[in-house]
Amino acid sequence: MAYDTATRNKLRAKYVQGMALTSAAEAVGVPYATCRTWKRQAAESGDDWDVARNARRMTKDGVAEMANQVMHEIAEQFLATIEAIKADKKMGAEARAKILVQLMDAYNKAIHATGKATPHANRLAVAMDVVRFLTQRMHGTARAEFLAVVETLGDALVKEFGAQA
Repeated sequence: MAYDTATRNKLRAKYVQGMALTSAAEAVGVPYATCRTWKRQAAESGDDWDVARNARRMTKDGVAEMANQVMHEIAEQFLATIEAIKADKKMGAEARAKILVQLMDAYNKAIHATGKATPHANRLAVAMDVVRFLTQRMHGTARAEFLAVVETLGDALVKEFGAQA
């Protein structure tokens, strides 16, 4: 199956931003073997995705992205744990309360640490909320064109609104 350049660019962006190649492949709907081939071909033509990924990690924006990714993972685990607590009918109230207190403590500490690592993340969150708001209210060609523009400006949005004011 042939894939367009936009799909390959999305995969590269997800990988460079820190997503595992297997996860990025799944996210864009391309077989992992194809993604490995694209990554190898890009490296052979001078676009080493690993170099770009490491360079991004060393920037302030890379730290912010990593902190956001960690918070996303923590939030997913937090919610999964709550669901597991709800599903366990044999667990007593005291044990539930203890686990919930520990979860809240860990979550609050993670939020506090992320706030220190990314003090200007709120600006980026607001910008992303605005993009989401606009996207949800557009339809047809206008929405597709808007998404294409936003996709090409992704790094610029992170730089502008994720950086210090």
